[in-house]
Amino acid sequence: MAKTIGKWTRNPFGQNTHAGGRTSSGHGQPASEPGPSKAGPGKGSVHVMSPADCKQFGLENFGNTCYANSVLQALYFCSPFRDLVIQYPDHAAPFSTSSLPVNGSATNPSEGPPTLFSALRSLFLHISSNPADKGTVAPRAFIDKLKELNELFRSTMHQDAHEFLNYLLNKIVEEMENDRRANGTNTNGHVEDRDAQTLVHRLFEGQLTSETRCLTCETVSSRSESFLDLSIDIEQNSSLTACLRQFSASEMLCQRNKFFCDSCCGLQEAEKRMKIKILPPVLALHLKRFKYQESLGKYIKLSYRVAFPFELRLFNTVDDAEPTADRLYELFAVVVHIGNGPHHGHYITIVKSRAKWYVFDDESVDVIKESDIPKYFGENLAGAAYVLYYQATD
Repeated sequence: MAKTIGKWTRNPFGQNTHAGGRTSSGHGQPASEPGPSKAGPGKGSVHVMSPADCKQFGLENFGNTCYANSVLQALYFCSPFRDLVIQYPDHAAPFSTSSLPVNGSATNPSEGPPTLFSALRSLFLHISSNPADKGTVAPRAFIDKLKELNELFRSTMHQDAHEFLNYLLNKIVEEMENDRRANGTNTNGHVEDRDAQTLVHRLFEGQLTSETRCLTCETVSSRSESFLDLSIDIEQNSSLTACLRQFSASEMLCQRNKFFCDSCCGLQEAEKRMKIKILPPVLALHLKRFKYQESLGKYIKLSYRVAFPFELRLFNTVDDAEPTADRLYELFAVVVHIGNGPHHGHYITIVKSRAKWYVFDDESVDVIKESDIPKYFGENLAGAAYVLYYQATD
């Protein structure tokens, strides 16, 4: 638990609040190596600081639910996402926190949130509008709804944080689109919005282009696909930049894997590579740390050291990338996996708020020095970065 002072009170989310609380400072020993490059003067997010950014609430663990807690903290401190979630007009019988008993779980299912998005929105509203700045919240209603909707998360076994992120974002899209159809409006609640994109699409969706060049006639064909996050293969003692370079490295299509060229009307040797065509405002990068080992017949964890920067520019883009190929991103959250395998261990989240870094470890919240963050590159007992969250500075 975080160090606190002041009187504790209970509320519908099972939260312990204290207006005069404080967090313990210093999280671990300073790293022996220099950290990633820092933002220069005048650089930073365009987001205007709001009272919601000042909240430091830990989340109660209901038995191996750290996979959810870690992602929820990262999404809460993704300011544009949190703000759009809170502002969204929840048509589907908006869930009131006042309907919850003290343990945060509705005794009657009809009293609980009608959708997972409603549960998320209520949780964010509860934290952001809380009169206290620090405390602990029990996200019972959210976890109950998650388990109701998806059998995978009903187990008390250790779950995967990236799989949860993927499910959550796609479920929000599904529920918002259902809400739009039911209410005759688009997903932003305004009929006049021409794109009618969900807030998930507006923030997280990017586009990849697969370019294939026939080595016989030099014809280049391309195919585009959308993504909400990018899964990146990693290598020992590498960097995020090197892994992204490998992600877009050329691949030879030959022998049994030849490419059918429409111009040549036959199978030909070809060169294929993946590039980014549309850069999203929020970039989620999943480092593929769990690999199936055939000799062992199971998944193992790759605790490789992968250095990641505080500032990132994506170079593996097409020439006419949107909005611009030199878009600058700033790191604002890191989900870290601690442990030796995919089916056991623990997740924590490191987030940046008000120019400071914090470690959210379920109920506890601690300050961490920026110079200590490199210890989460991997290859030590502190844990290894698993999902990196970057936000465009423009």
